[in-house]
Amino acid sequence: MKLKQLAAIAGATLVTFMTLSSKGLAATIINPQLDSYIPKPSDIVVGTCSQVGVCFPGQEIPSNTSVFPFVSRNDSNFNVTSLFLTIDPSEDAVWGNGVSNIYKNIQISPDAKKITFNQGVIPVEEYLFADAKTTPAGTAVKFSIAIDDTPVPEPDSILGTLVFGTIGASSYLRRYLKCKAQQPGI
Repeated sequence: MKLKQLAAIAGATLVTFMTLSSKGLAATIINPQLDSYIPKPSDIVVGTCSQVGVCFPGQEIPSNTSVFPFVSRNDSNFNVTSLFLTIDPSEDAVWGNGVSNIYKNIQISPDAKKITFNQGVIPVEEYLFADAKTTPAGTAVKFSIAIDDTPVPEPDSILGTLVFGTIGASSYLRRYLKCKAQQPGI
């Protein structure tokens, strides 16, 4: 009985692989996962900016599937609203199914070399669990990471906006009251 089950699993895997190959896709399939995460004391946490090197929106950095899985803390000064992963052109690999409890929209380009995670946010100082399973397992594939952002305003800019807004409102109120006082009966 177990032999039949193994044969069925192997057959299904072969059919899936042949279907993907017949579409002109590659020998290696990468299935990425991006989830919000609460780190355990035993976790090694890397900073998105300080250790990974993604410090500016639009900045593209090279990576490799051998770095997965890992836990990252968003130590940049912006909320990450989109994440883009692009397979190196020299690699015979494609993105498979992406999974995320952060991003609602996951899009794969027609050539399956780029996957985009968007319609979600990784806030500043929040944690992310990232993984990518490859088929065949353990295959190291080069790819690049880029991010898009929502800037987090500096406390000084918020304070400045409040101060100037208050000054403007009080000036308007004074002019309105002065004008109303000069026109009795209105």
